[in-house]
Amino acid sequence: MAIRHEVENLIRRGNIFYWRARLPKCFINCESGSRLSLSLQSSDHKKAKIIARQLNMRLAELKLKPKNVMADRERLQKLFEHVRDEMLAKLDDISTMAKRNGRASDVVEMELDLEAGWAYQLLAKFGTSRDLTLEGDCSFGSQ
Repeated sequence: MAIRHEVENLIRRGNIFYWRARLPKCFINCESGSRLSLSLQSSDHKKAKIIARQLNMRLAELKLKPKNVMADRERLQKLFEHVRDEMLAKLDDISTMAKRNGRASDVVEMELDLEAGWAYQLLAKFGTSRDLTLEGDCSFGSQ
């Protein structure tokens, strides 16, 4: 029997985690009520939660863009498989770097490395000339 976890659309069957999401009605080329089911190829709960959150975020982004509502189920399945593979590669890279530094199985260190990665991505996107804040509507601070 599938067990649900605290992350939306994340279930476990046996030792493997799956992401099973209902396709929104806005995707007009998909049957109403159809679902995407994707193996996360991981038995680690922490990794599965990270990947499932990323997939949920990507599905929410797709719903907001009008050009994406024409996507069919097969294209969506391939897209989410690609996102899953990217996340698995990123997490493997983090694990490899942690092994080199002697903290391979320390989940707290892995989460800190992910946060540092997000910080570097924000700097790459917005640059260092702006002060970023997380207050209110997350607008830019003074320049």
